[in-house]
Amino acid sequence: MLPAMLKSITSADATRRRGRDTREEILSCAEALWQGRGYNGFSYHHIAIQLGIRNAAIHYHFPSKENLGVALIQRYRARFAEWFVEVRKIELAWQRLHRYFDLYLDYLNAECRVCPSGILGAEFQAIPEEMRAEAKLLMGEIYDWLIETLNLGRQQGSLKFIGNAEDKAVEIGASLQGGLQIARVAGAERLHQLLAQMSLELFGENAAAVAQAA
Repeated sequence: MLPAMLKSITSADATRRRGRDTREEILSCAEALWQGRGYNGFSYHHIAIQLGIRNAAIHYHFPSKENLGVALIQRYRARFAEWFVEVRKIELAWQRLHRYFDLYLDYLNAECRVCPSGILGAEFQAIPEEMRAEAKLLMGEIYDWLIETLNLGRQQGSLKFIGNAEDKAVEIGASLQGGLQIARVAGAERLHQLLAQMSLELFGENAAAVAQAA
């Protein structure tokens, strides 16, 4: 009896492992399609073809596209939460903000994909309500981190800006999202120009180091 029970448990664990792998593959494929085409620009059929699986396999993990969309945004939130923890280990605020700029260069280099907050903002009215709620949480978390970083930088003297941190955070977020969109049409150099100008305004004497790293 005991060996049979152990065999059953092992089999169940293997099934769960396979399920998690498939689930992550679906999420990764959907993320790439969403950032490249928009939420309404892909279907389960596109995912199934790319992964070589049946639509039913996708529906098993995500019964509806809304379920898939919510899971994607929750995964974005989890990633950013981990990223915030790591970046907060950096002492100087200007270096933390530079790391945030680097994220947009990563999006640029990944076939000029739109950033998560950018695509959610652009499609906010076109996505289901539960996804909107998750999107608001994600954007709020990024906004709060930007405010925290700007205030820390002002206290340290490592960041220079006029006005309050709340307004500057809005400007930075909007500029980066817009710059990435422009780069998709006008070329990668446009985002590099934007980052160089923002560095001059924010990083002061450290702007040259940022420009060299970019």
